Amino acid sequence: MGIDPQPEIQHLLVSVAEQLKVPLAIIARHAELGTMTGEVDRINASTIATHADAALLLVDSYLLGLELLQKQTQLELEPVSVSSLIVDIAHDLHGFASQYGIQIELQTSGRFGPVMSNSRGLKAAILSLGFAFIEAQAADDSTPDRVILASHRTPNGVVTGLYGMSQTIGTEAWRRALSLYGTAKQPFTELSPNSGAGLFIADTILRCMDSHLRVGHYQQKGGLAATLQPSRQLQLI
Repeated sequence: MGIDPQPEIQHLLVSVAEQLKVPLAIIARHAELGTMTGEVDRINASTIATHADAALLLVDSYLLGLELLQKQTQLELEPVSVSSLIVDIAHDLHGFASQYGIQIELQTSGRFGPVMSNSRGLKAAILSLGFAFIEAQAADDSTPDRVILASHRTPNGVVTGLYGMSQTIGTEAWRRALSLYGTAKQPFTELSPNSGAGLFIADTILRCMDSHLRVGHYQQKGGLAATLQPSRQLQLI
């Protein structure tokens, strides 16, 4: 990458530390409630487990992003089936979304083969984006209680992202957020009510796979997405 990774690492650390306050605070409140009542009922136990899992996944994604920044390296690209991967991601996001009363709607449009990406990196990036997007939807009463996890083919490649905002997110607002993350507690107030660490983790990982997170829209809904290139191995088939 040819740049000093230390500022990026510090910014990512601050952003993640702020983001982790949310699930850890929820875990603490429900654990306290269980202590006060002398028991942890099924609902509280489910909430604790769900938010603990979300925090662990966010940490795993952060560690991957941190490793990439420290080594200043790219992830090895390989043919990846996006359609299969987003099914797994939707499953992983389901429990977290349910806690906020949000539905995950999975959509694939058209037929397309594998893309050149990295399975571990792409899953970590989209999961991180998903957690952040679900929290944003839950905090905004003006948006529908659903998040669309979609993948569709375009002339520029296969676009994969999350959508649900009633209005398109501003490109300039996203660029400004990228410049502010790590130095502002709420760098992207247009979407995220907190640090939005998942958004920046996703972008960090995607940039190590010859892609990046950008503003997009799907079925008249605003969101954030990445464009992935089709596998060259299948171009002659």
